[in-house]
Amino acid sequence: MARRSQYDSIAALLSALLLAFILPQSAMSQSAPAQQQQTSNASSQHKPVPLAHLYWHFLVHQNHLDESAANETAQGRDGSWLRNHHQASLGFSEADYAVIRTSSARLTAEVKDIDAQAAAIRAAGPSATSAAQLKALYVQREAAINAEITYLKQALPPDKLAAFEAYITQFFSSKKVSVAPSAPTAVQQ
Repeated sequence: MARRSQYDSIAALLSALLLAFILPQSAMSQSAPAQQQQTSNASSQHKPVPLAHLYWHFLVHQNHLDESAANETAQGRDGSWLRNHHQASLGFSEADYAVIRTSSARLTAEVKDIDAQAAAIRAAGPSATSAAQLKALYVQREAAINAEITYLKQALPPDKLAAFEAYITQFFSSKKVSVAPSAPTAVQQ
């Protein structure tokens, strides 16, 4: 009986090895153009990323750069290159970019608070209300993002806003994202 169990274990191990090593090798030796076609089809089918989410990620990123620059300065090093990287790339003055910094700090604080609430709900485990609470927090986060977009659309001159949107779209394009057109907002300039 023990010997039969050993044979079954060895057979299972050999089957696993066959599946793990031999079959993939034979599949890899098939035509490379077919595999390249599949890869290019998969990469060309990106889901569009809403412009609002590019704003969100960029603003959180800028806040991170500002905090890192402040830490560098606190340690006696020059952190201005971190703080001003995107500002210089955009060619914005300190006054023009100040609204972006203000927005980034405000949005990051709100998102951190919302994320902390969501983490507490998840840590408490599933309940009858947890899914609804998480959905409400998602809606709250989207509202916070949209509020910052509205703020920036009101605070930046039209030419600076267009340059900013083009920049954040290009900034994330190297990350292989495609941008979905944003929904019209109540505030149009």
